[in-house]
Amino acid sequence: MTEPPVVELPGREDGTVVCRLRGEIDIEARSHLHAAFTDAAACATRAVVIDCSRLEFADSTLLNALLQLRRDAAARRQALIVAAPAPQLLRLLELTGTADLLHTSPSLAQALAGLRPAPRAWCSSG
Repeated sequence: MTEPPVVELPGREDGTVVCRLRGEIDIEARSHLHAAFTDAAACATRAVVIDCSRLEFADSTLLNALLQLRRDAAARRQALIVAAPAPQLLRLLELTGTADLLHTSPSLAQALAGLRPAPRAWCSSG
């Protein structure tokens, strides 16, 4: 059995969900990718970070999924960051005119560090 192309890491205390992509993302991975991204957006309260550091190949399947995730995250007022995109993925974004639509970060660590601190909840004691 082959490993799934997306692994959703446990949610972080700050409300961020990280999805780690690995291997190849093409049309065969579409349903798994869609399900993982939908779950991530539903579970996150702050941000969704897509870790591409282990991604070997991606075609328009990933691009379409990222654009849908961008819409879903925006509707939920969540940040979306694509971390550690390979030059091939950056080129795909440039060629399709979508590079300005997706926020990228050189690494997962930098993406997580660059998130603004979560707002503190205000509470009143009696």
